[in-house]
Amino acid sequence: MTKALKLLYLIDETSYVRSGAPVTWLDYKVWEMGPVAEELYNELRYDQTLVQNGEAINLSNFIEAKREKGFEGQEQVVIYPKGTYQLNEFSAFEKELIENVVDRFGYCSARQLIDILHQEKTLWHKCVTDNHLKENFRIYGKKSNHSIDFTDLIISNPILQMAAQSAFESMQMQEELDNLDA
Repeated sequence: MTKALKLLYLIDETSYVRSGAPVTWLDYKVWEMGPVAEELYNELRYDQTLVQNGEAINLSNFIEAKREKGFEGQEQVVIYPKGTYQLNEFSAFEKELIENVVDRFGYCSARQLIDILHQEKTLWHKCVTDNHLKENFRIYGKKSNHSIDFTDLIISNPILQMAAQSAFESMQMQEELDNLDA
């Protein structure tokens, strides 16, 4: 589960750097073990329903999350696919991006991905440093309510900033249209 969550984050981060928009639009919280899409984590770990843009998403049609004994007997959540690997819902850009990220990082263990995302110039590291979260993690636990701010990745690129603004406005418009239909 940890590896899948970290790969998903890397897909969104890479997409933002290249296009000004993430693939999933998930909100990544800054936790001790790196960026985590909390709603997705809660669905996988605790069988809670994932809600994105006000709509319930049921991942059980696509994956099965099983609790198994892992390293040193600790319980872990292992994700198994249901059916074949399909990317029909994604654009050609997104398919290529997903494949590139998986090719680049898919060989890494969960621990290696955590280490990569903790490196000094990452968004996670910046947020932890700027908000003094290491002390908070030590005192209060492994989670924080701080979110990763992808806009820091494109601060020096006005074209990607415009693309990001346009994508965000498009997403907001779609949410408003969806709310009218409800």
